[in-house]
Formats: sequence, structure tokens, C-alpha cells
Amino acid sequence: MKPLFVTSTGSARARWRAAFPDLPLSSSLDIDEAVELSLCFVDLDTLPLPDNRAAIERLITQGVLLVALSSMPSESEAFALLSLGVRGYCHAEAVPEQLQEVAEVVLAGGLWMPRELLQRISDLGKRIDAQSSERSPRHFDELTPREEEVALLVGRGYNNRELAEALGVSERTVKANLTSIFDKLGLRDRVQLALYVNRLPIH
Repeated sequence: MKPLFVTSTGSARARWRAAFPDLPLSSSLDIDEAVELSLCFVDLDTLPLPDNRAAIERLITQGVLLVALSSMPSESEAFALLSLGVRGYCHAEAVPEQLQEVAEVVLAGGLWMPRELLQRISDLGKRIDAQSSERSPRHFDELTPREEEVALLVGRGYNNRELAEALGVSERTVKANLTSIFDKLGLRDRVQLALYVNRLPIH
């Protein structure tokens, strides 16, 4: 089932259609509970959070996985959305491949945040842990050298495509490495991994 895109303009951006051809569209967040829906992308440019918080919360309560799209992503908005239970937050003009990756991560039970936010998490972790000489968190000895490389780059905010390019491997290999890392470290998604790598609390 294709994700539903909600925008008050009633028309999809070119990159959305490139990622999900013939995607279903809605101009309102008032979606009938009887409609079978698992994943929904919400265009915050036309449906801003302050005016649509109640509708977003209602969809989340119904079990819909929500991804928020914004042309001007901000840390404060990201944290506000994630605290509501939104599962993903990315740029409204993200390339099709990234939109597909966001959908895949969220449908698999993970969270998606902008690279800039993950970088802020990384910087915060470095400041907090400035006195430590350890290169990696404890328990990284459970990982293979390649898995450790992947984990450390996730901690710096790399997405799957960037990981594949940096390590000279396929995105399929990156995904396999991430699955193994999550299993070995008892983590759910790359956001938790970024927190773990940077020695920040995981809630």
C-alpha cells in the first residue's frame, strides 16, 4: 500500500510522485477511520503544526505512522513532532530515494530525523564526553569492524546512501549491517543508535 500524502493544495510535488508514482492524496487531515491507512506524509508547509496538532494527534492515536514534511525544518519543530509521536521528519523537497528510505525506516518501526538534528546530537555527545579517551561506547566489541564503522557514521548523521558511498559498499549491505547492529545492541532504529554512539540517554 502506497503512503498517503496530505497537503491542502491537493497536488503532489514532483519529487513525491517520483518516489511514489500514483500516490494517493488528501487535502485534509480529517481522514475517515474506516480508511485503511498505515503511513501518512503530512505537508507542514500547507498544514502547519500549531493549527493541526489535534488532527495529527488523532491520526497517531488511530495507529497511523506519520511523517512530517517541511521546507524549513527546525530542531524545535522536530522535537515537538517527535514528542507527539510522529515517526519521521524530513525536508519537503527531499530527493525521491530519501523519501523511499524514510518510508522504509518508519514502516520497519524506526524513527527518521534530519541529518542536521543527528549532527546536533553528535556534537552534544562530544561536549558531554569531552574528557573520555574512548573512541567508541562500551559493548562495541560485539560488532565487527565494518559494523563499528557503520555505527560511528550513523552517529555523525550519515544516511544509507552516504554510508554506502563512504564505505564503498551497496546500500543493501548497509541495511544488512544496520539490522545486525540493532540486534546486537538491542536498539530499535538509527536514532537510538545515534544516541548510543554519542553516549546520550535512550528513552
